[in-house]
Amino acid sequence: MYLVLFDIDGTLLRGQGVGSRAMERVGKRVLGPAFTLDGIEFGGALDPWIFREAARRIGRDDADAFHAEFRDAYIGELALVLDEQRPELIAGVAAALAELASDETVTLGLVTGNYARAVPLKLAAVGIDMSQFVVTAFGDEGPTRPELVRLAVERWGARGAEPAPERVVVIGDTPRDVDCAKRNGCRSVAVATGWHTLEQLAQTGADRVVADLTGLRDLLRELWKHPGHPS
Repeated sequence: MYLVLFDIDGTLLRGQGVGSRAMERVGKRVLGPAFTLDGIEFGGALDPWIFREAARRIGRDDADAFHAEFRDAYIGELALVLDEQRPELIAGVAAALAELASDETVTLGLVTGNYARAVPLKLAAVGIDMSQFVVTAFGDEGPTRPELVRLAVERWGARGAEPAPERVVVIGDTPRDVDCAKRNGCRSVAVATGWHTLEQLAQTGADRVVADLTGLRDLLRELWKHPGHPS
């Protein structure tokens, strides 16, 4: 059995700025008009970290006291922003998910920096059925992205699988996705459908670097046969 863990933003969908727009609106309401997300690297980051980093940059050392209020308000604001503008389902994703879902040797999962309650909103907006992802780890469930991968593997094991890291593949569009896989001994597929180019992703040492998720099942089968030869 194998576990395939997908990132969301930039990997399954393009958010069109809906998440950052909602965060900034709420951040200004909670911490004041100085709150801004300018200059913060979102790719592969956890939502709680983004809030705390933005707060730190404006000299607010009391962010933790306001985090729950921010998170809850953000979920409501995100729903409103999604009514204003829809994310885009990335080409090839629907076919890739359908192929993997039909493979009895594969368990589908999610590892994302998004708040848990934000995930179903974003996926529903692009028509992705969240129920197909049976193993998940979200941004408010661990302190770092590597910890989220570890949590997902543990949850996979709790379902009766043999949680061998070499049987786990993390798929994402940022260097942080590759890093969190490597730190847990997992395989990685870096896909250039986000903000990073093929050349930039190739420098991460990912096991595979691809332009999109077309032919993903065949790529994964080849990776599992020959895990030690990145390309």
